[in-house]
Formats: sequence, C-alpha cells, structure tokens
Amino acid sequence: MKKLPLLIVFTLYYSLFTVSAQSDNSKPAPKKDYQIYLKQPAKEIRLIWYEKDFKPIQGKLSDDKKSIIIKDYQPGERVHVKVIYEDGTEDDFIKSPCYIDPVA
Repeated sequence: MKKLPLLIVFTLYYSLFTVSAQSDNSKPAPKKDYQIYLKQPAKEIRLIWYEKDFKPIQGKLSDDKKSIIIKDYQPGERVHVKVIYEDGTEDDFIKSPCYIDPVA
C-alpha cells in the first residue's frame, strides 16, 4: 500500500518536470552579439564575411573602435576581416571561433 502513493507522487513530479522542460524549449533563444578584438583602434571595416561560404556578415565598430560587434554570428564559423586602422594601415585577417567572444 505504501508503494502506491509514492508511485503517484513520482508520476506527478515527472509529468510536471516534462511539461516544464517542453515549455522552456518552445521559447526562441535570444540572439547574442559577438565581438572580435582588434590590434588597435580602427577607422573603418572594409569587409567582413564567413570564410567557409563567403556570406557577408553585418558588423560595426564598437564605441571605443577596438573591436568589431557582429550581429547574428553563427557560432563555430571562422570569420575573414579587412579593416583600416586609425593610423592608415590596412589589415586582412581570419579569426577562428575561439577568438570570437559573446558581448557581455
């Protein structure tokens, strides 16, 4: 007889947990901005795209001009960047995913 109430409690708990987990999965994940740190302050971003498929990326310079803020970044992808620094020098580089950080 004692096993029946315990079984009912366990079943109710499991049901509530599963419904709760399902409702959390239905919410769309908020999109995060990501950033690429630069060697020095930049004046302009010439080009920025995914290295794998050459798709362009929407990016802008941060307020301090020391990083590039990327919108809708696909985590795990390498990014190719062409930038002009404030001193007039140009740089062309590729950043692997481990150097592309979420914006806090």
